[in-house]
Amino acid sequence: MVFLVVSARGCVEEPHLYGPLRLVDAASRLIEIMKREGRSSEDLNRVQMMIEEGKHLVMYDEEAFVKLLDRLVAELVRIVKGASPGSPIP
Repeated sequence: MVFLVVSARGCVEEPHLYGPLRLVDAASRLIEIMKREGRSSEDLNRVQMMIEEGKHLVMYDEEAFVKLLDRLVAELVRIVKGASPGSPIP
């Protein structure tokens, strides 16, 4: 909770893509908590890995960072719809 509130305050003066960075970082942290509580899944662990491997793109390749966000959205839609990894979203 503290991370979210402090991040919200930081977003007032930070570059515009830091908001999305902080949100996906919060998602990764939430998945980590879910892991510790035995509530995560292979799918969510894969999302966390995608976030951790790509979140730093915001510092040097904004276009690639936005594409990462698009891939994360597509992956989460796939998970919610119950599709298998790599399959088209129904």
